[in-house]
Amino acid sequence: MNESDVFLGVDVGSGSSRAALITASGKLLAIHSTPFSTSRPAPDFFEQSSDEIWSSVCNSNFEDHNRNIIMWCDHRAKEQAIRITDTRHPILKHVGGVMSLEMELPKTLWLKDNMPPEKWQSIGRLFDLPDFLTWRATGDYYPSRCSVVCKWCYKSGDDGSGEQQGWPSDFLRQIGLGEIADADCQKLCGVGNAGQHVHFAGEYIGGLTERAATELGLLPDTPVGGAVIDAYAGAIGTMGAKLNGVQPSVDEASKRISLICGTSSCHLAMSKKSIFVPGVWGPFFGVMLPDMWVAEGGQSSTGQLIDHLTKSHPAYGLALLNAQSANPNLSVYEYLNQHLETVAKEGSAVNVAYLTRKLHITPDHHGNRSPFADETMRGSISGLDLNNDTLDSLAVLYLAALQALAIGTKQIIEALVKSGYTIETACISGGLSLNRMFVRVLADVLQMPVVLPGTGGDAAVVVGAAVCGVVAYESKSNANMESLLWDAMARLTEASDVVYPENDVALQKFYENKYKVVEKMQQDQRDYNQIMLE
Repeated sequence: MNESDVFLGVDVGSGSSRAALITASGKLLAIHSTPFSTSRPAPDFFEQSSDEIWSSVCNSNFEDHNRNIIMWCDHRAKEQAIRITDTRHPILKHVGGVMSLEMELPKTLWLKDNMPPEKWQSIGRLFDLPDFLTWRATGDYYPSRCSVVCKWCYKSGDDGSGEQQGWPSDFLRQIGLGEIADADCQKLCGVGNAGQHVHFAGEYIGGLTERAATELGLLPDTPVGGAVIDAYAGAIGTMGAKLNGVQPSVDEASKRISLICGTSSCHLAMSKKSIFVPGVWGPFFGVMLPDMWVAEGGQSSTGQLIDHLTKSHPAYGLALLNAQSANPNLSVYEYLNQHLETVAKEGSAVNVAYLTRKLHITPDHHGNRSPFADETMRGSISGLDLNNDTLDSLAVLYLAALQALAIGTKQIIEALVKSGYTIETACISGGLSLNRMFVRVLADVLQMPVVLPGTGGDAAVVVGAAVCGVVAYESKSNANMESLLWDAMARLTEASDVVYPENDVALQKFYENKYKVVEKMQQDQRDYNQIMLE
């Protein structure tokens, strides 16, 4: 490769597709985003169109939005998830012991339970989105190891249980999907257990078809690499980042946790051995680096929660107007960050953080993904007064939400550390990484440095996808995937900044106490729910 070679990464998020070009040295050349729509036909139902998403990837318009996607945040399959959890099948150890209704098998079972039989039988393939995109690009049914292991309960890696690798046919029969098992699981993403090859991240799958190349404006046979879930692309774009130009070793990267903070948040940690953590998904083998296990924690609503709390506040319109009046390019959240400094100064607060001394939030409005794996949990606020229509009260509520999300992350990290992970540094990407107040709060709550990616936090996911493109190019002529991805991560990514926690004993004690309050509020809610069952 030389500097004239460029690599394309595509990231499909919850509401838009983004494409990025990087050079062979990792320099970001261009990035572009195209939105697509989401339909909400009923409460907790979230649907999209695969045709519209593909068209957004190609940056063209498409009008017939046939909704054939159930989104990750769709919570209609609650009953099916409970039925799957009740089987107590050993494979459930890899999802924290509780099947999340955000995963693919509960949604698949919901389709079988609710579709007319003839329509259910007519389904050809059920895809996770990364595998749909590679199929549209290459025409081949070669699923991503990341997709099938993390979202479909495909067994990968020897965790000492002696269980057979591949699709767990006995599990599928036990949960009511026996006809899929009887057909060698070919309906799930690819070509079934017989002769199946699930690709590593970035591994060469094939070249673009003539049709896909025309639609994308690229050349036929352009190498396509094995896709990954967007959070894993964010980890690929951050966990190997050079600090002050020094490349970390894999062992050093294993002491980092990747936080991808967008609409929701994912927390990824690596290990050379399988470590099971209650309430945390995984460990998943080979879903990022071919020889490493990954644990995946998460928060079901982060950016979405901040938007909900701020936009529903009576003073939001005033905050938005003030931000636009000050600077058309100033976001309402950056304005609130500045206003918090003013409130703290006027109130003689030593630190902005102390403004929430009497206001506390539990961030579980859309359920708790980790570490409690309880979708029935709900958010709560303690400390409200009658001054809830002022700009100051909006700013303080917004700050309390940031602190609550950081405390939720600390709960996940403590669960990982308690089970055997070593975590010393947080690498953050996604939209929230652009919010300096959140990054500052996160560093102080976690009491660890927070690393920001060199490409800008909101670009790290799509840059990680482009790094996989580099691996696709290199693996086309090299079947050994063992070190290709790590070498590319360490070579092509770097940090732009590191935010360290304040060396302030009083602030540390403040956040320790606030952590205790949030935990007590969560336990109180469990107690309330139990009382209402009596």
